Amino acid sequence: MLLANELNKINPFTPPCWRWDVAKEIIKQPEESYVPEDQVTKDAVSYLRTQDEAQFPEIHAASQIYQEDGLSRAELEARILVGQSDAEIAGYCDLTTEVVSVYAKLLYCVRERITGSDWLLKHAVGEPHFFGYKNHNLRQLWAWFALQGLPVILDEVIRTYHEELKPTDTPVLSVYLRPGSRVSQKLQVVIAECIFSNFLSLSEWDLEFVNYYQLTRLLPTPEEQQTALCQYKQDRIKFAYQVLTGKLEVNPPKRKRDQPAPRSPMKEIQKIRKSLNFLETACS
Repeated sequence: MLLANELNKINPFTPPCWRWDVAKEIIKQPEESYVPEDQVTKDAVSYLRTQDEAQFPEIHAASQIYQEDGLSRAELEARILVGQSDAEIAGYCDLTTEVVSVYAKLLYCVRERITGSDWLLKHAVGEPHFFGYKNHNLRQLWAWFALQGLPVILDEVIRTYHEELKPTDTPVLSVYLRPGSRVSQKLQVVIAECIFSNFLSLSEWDLEFVNYYQLTRLLPTPEEQQTALCQYKQDRIKFAYQVLTGKLEVNPPKRKRDQPAPRSPMKEIQKIRKSLNFLETACS
């Protein structure tokens, strides 16, 4: 059943590409008497029927970006989501304002719900936020950054990625975290921390890192705490890179739960780091 525009705008199950879906549904059901309420959907129906690129160049260009699902789509959608104007986005993405406008109206209808909501999180980021990011979820991670509502941060996240990406690289998330990366440690840590599941129970390695972080807070002096925290961040980044690239194949040593606080936090940290070094060696 095809829903009217106003119903689509409030339906929690409506995806951002609902106008494009409506146009495709009309093509599939020629007997359907439904007439789209907006011009961009009417034009999409005509484009899908005729495949006339010359008559509908903006729809053709927008649909190609959407279907290719590459870096262009990831950046375009993130910039729409963060609230940048068509002119700003066109400048960043090397597109015309008309293509950006058509994409936002036809294939990524989030501006009608641009205030923070569960709908945006569900449809712009989706499962990776709840169950953990995979290496191919770059578009979803950029959408998550966009949902923070700060264009200057999103600009830095995208600019840094393009600077790090090599011509021979596959555009995946682990580019941010690979050894020798020039990406700032601050950004790497944010990415390393947010790629893990927010929904499923913690794995053995997650619990190990929770313990690791808590131990850094138990060290006797601020200087020791700071040094240990810096090492924790480096180890967390290495671990996240191994997870993203599918190299994590061994578990940490089993620990008894509800143990008393260790007498020597540094020795406990060294034990954890020894396990992590073994993991790195085993995965190399």
